[in-house]
This record gives sequence, C-alpha cells and structure tokens, in this order.
Amino acid sequence: MKETRIALIGTGMISHRHMTVIQNLQKQGYPVKVVAAAEIEPARLKAFGERYGLDEKDLYADFREMLKRDDIDEVEVCVHNNLHTSVATAVMQAGYPCYCEKPMAASYADAKIMYDTAKKTGQKLAVQISSIYNPQTRIAKKMIEEGKLGKVYHARSVGHRRQGRPGYDMPMFSHSFIDPNVGVHGPLFDLGIYHLAQMLYILGMPELESVYGFQSCDYWTDERIDKLVGRTAPVEDLGVGLARFKGGLSMDIYEDWAIHMDEIGTSFVAGKNGGLKLIDVDTTGGPLTVPEGGKIVGGGDLQLPRLEWFGIDENGIMFDNKLDCAIGDTTGQQELLMHPEMAMYNDNQLQWYSYLSGDLTDETRIDSPYIAMQTAFLSEGVVISNDLGRSVSADEIKAMAKSIALREQETPFGTIKYDFDDYQA
Repeated sequence: MKETRIALIGTGMISHRHMTVIQNLQKQGYPVKVVAAAEIEPARLKAFGERYGLDEKDLYADFREMLKRDDIDEVEVCVHNNLHTSVATAVMQAGYPCYCEKPMAASYADAKIMYDTAKKTGQKLAVQISSIYNPQTRIAKKMIEEGKLGKVYHARSVGHRRQGRPGYDMPMFSHSFIDPNVGVHGPLFDLGIYHLAQMLYILGMPELESVYGFQSCDYWTDERIDKLVGRTAPVEDLGVGLARFKGGLSMDIYEDWAIHMDEIGTSFVAGKNGGLKLIDVDTTGGPLTVPEGGKIVGGGDLQLPRLEWFGIDENGIMFDNKLDCAIGDTTGQQELLMHPEMAMYNDNQLQWYSYLSGDLTDETRIDSPYIAMQTAFLSEGVVISNDLGRSVSADEIKAMAKSIALREQETPFGTIKYDFDDYQA
C-alpha cells in the first residue's frame, strides 16, 4: 500500500477517533500520515496540532486554503450533520477524494447531492458506518444469502439509550447535536444510521415501498440545563416507524436517545426457517478506535458484536446457537489467520485507505455511500410521514425531500458560502 497523506476538516471529538485509528494503523506498519488539519475554532485547532505534532503552517482556520495544497491524497470530513454535504461537496469539487462522517447528511436530498457530486466529479467517496465492517454483519449477510433463514419476511432495527442526548445529558459532546440548524435531527439520523444501514445491507438493500413514522421530543428537560447548553428549539429524542419493502418484507424501526425504560430488545431478522438476533451492534468503530491503554474516544467500552441463531430443522426440532463473531474473539482471529485480506473489511478507515491505494476496487469494496444514501431515504420517510400524519410511498419521499444543508456558515474570519446546487437532481 502506498502512503496516504491525510487532511482533516474539523478537529472536534470525532476527529480524535479518526486519529486513534490512524495511529493504530501506523503501529501496524500501514503507510498513513496526517499532513494538515482545518478548524474554525482557534484554540481547538492549536490544541489538535500540539497533540498530534502538526506544525503551525499545517493548521488552517479556513479549510478552503488547505485544499489549495498539492500534497494531500484525501480529506476526512469531521464536521456536524448539516455541514456534511456542504463541506464534502466542496472537497470533491476541489479535486479530492472524501471520507465523511455519519450520517451522510441531514436529509435524503442532501445525501443524494453528495452521492451525485462524487459521480459527476469522478472523486472517490466513503461514509463512516462502523456497524457494517465486522464479522457479525458479514456472517448475518452470508447466512441470509445462503437461505439458512428461508424466506425473510420481517426485520427489526433497534437503538436505545436510557438517557443519552448528546450535548444535553452528555455534556462531553458538542451542543451542535441538539441545534436544529446544525444537528437537525435526533437519534434516527445519529446512532440510527448504524442500525438501519446494517439491516438494509444484510437484507440485500431491499427496495422501499412505503413507511409510516412517528417522532417525539417529549422526554424530560429542565430549564436550567436548557440555558446552560443553549437549547432553543426541540430536536426529537425518539423516532419509530414501520417500513414495507418490495418482495413481502417489513421492518419496524425504533431509535431513541432517551426513554424511561431499561431494556427494549435488540435488532433481529426473521425468516420462515430461522431468525438472527444481532447483539451489541458496533456503533463506535471496533478495536482500531481504542487507544493503547485507554477508552474509546467519547467514552464506553469496546463493543463485541455477536449473533444468536434460532431455527427449526427438517425434523421439526427447534434449536438456538450462539455465534461468536467479534473481531477480537477466536472466530475473528481465525478468520484473519486464514484470510488476512479480511482486515480491510473490519474497519471503515482501513477499507477507505485500501480503496484509495487500489487494493480494493469499486467492485470489491463495500459501497458505503450508496448504503448511507438509502438509509437517509428511509429515515427521511419517517420524518415526512411524521409531518404529514400518514404513511408515505417511496415516490412521495423522492418528491417531497428537500435540501436543507447549510449554504452559508458564519466563522470567526467571515462567512463561508457553499455552492452545490448544480449537483441537485
């Protein structure tokens, strides 16, 4: 693999997770190197440079100045939801491949703009969806494809926190998560992308027919916290839906940031002859996101994705099997011993760098931009259905989805204007 020279836009919390992966890959001998970073907050930018050994000349307040360099191989976008389309399209228009944080965008229309920009500019694009890069997802997908569950007719996508609204109950996260102009949406577009994208991917990207959705922002708040964090308008803390796909498949969707309940179950897939329960779905990035001797950036322990398989054999005997499938357990280690190339499918960033270097192609990589765009399409359906108070068809979602990505961004050094309307369908 040739050296990949990396530039980052945004040096907030998620950028440190990117940096942890990069540092761990460097320890393993992968030729990746961060050469520049951009951030509108001067103190944060300075601290980032000092922490990771970047010279002052390689630190930029205005990312557009950074994009004038000729020693960058790719750019990683680590800004907030409603700036993803704005910044990522600017990166690709400037002639750079782009790796963007999740969600792809805060609306389906903006996700499609980003997807179309990649096609029209000829630039490579990837979106961070850690849940699809591990043996849990690969094994589930293969079992479904091989017919081990029989006809699959229902799936459930689940995400739950007892109380964990980023920027509100979780002050280590930016307040932008609960800003209706920047974060825009709550759990369905935040952690929901991991669960929904995983479901769609292992089910073979089924074609949506319709969806009925409901959203709520009725969980407990307090005026003292509102003032402290600058909460001016509600962002939903619950999103639920029921989706119908072509071919006789349904999916119920549940995603919350906070609710007064301890357990609400897990994601699962149900077929005629068997079912799969997906346990501890990866929403943090796997082993490479853990610094040596430390915790995952943002808190929490390393997740260990597992599967449970329930079924009935030809004699009518019911069974259930527990499948160990975490990257670091025996199954994951044995897979890598027998198939070392699978390391490229165990991490978002490593797959991205392998794709850039040519070790993976459009045919052999996981098409995260398409998966993320279709996830945004389903999530948008929940939003539109909630607004209308009725179910909506796939055609209605396409017709009603609007671009809401920021066209202007106020910064300490002036206003950045973004121009991506030429890429709208």
